[in-house]
Amino acid sequence: MCRSKRGVTFIEVMLAASILALTVLAVFEGIAVSARIARENAEYLQADAYAFDLAWKRYNESYGALRNFVSSESPQRTFDEEITEDAAPMLYRASGPAVSHTTITRVIDPSDASNELGVLISVDVEWGAADARRSLSATHTATVFKSGTEDS
Repeated sequence: MCRSKRGVTFIEVMLAASILALTVLAVFEGIAVSARIARENAEYLQADAYAFDLAWKRYNESYGALRNFVSSESPQRTFDEEITEDAAPMLYRASGPAVSHTTITRVIDPSDASNELGVLISVDVEWGAADARRSLSATHTATVFKSGTEDS
């Protein structure tokens, strides 16, 4: 006497359920990783835009105003400013505030050390918690050259 098979065994059900569970876990992990990468890219883009805006703002100042930041005794000066939540909301963290580093450096003629050519403006941004601090690692730079009518 032969009985016909009417369904699936318990082992087949458990195997199918475990494959489904692994697939669901892999999909959710992929979503979590994608969301983290998207957030990091958005933060980087906001830091980049903020640094560009700050460099452009300094670039549009008069040469005389920029020249007042540096002297022959101190040919380079760096300004660190905490970035507010209003200025860059994606970078703002209570645990580790975002900071911009603006450096203004005198540019000297290599052939004549007494001849000042202008000033170099460099801006970098640093953000994130202390244990995972991120930085642009590349600064926005602009050079403002001295015109013949400006005073030294």
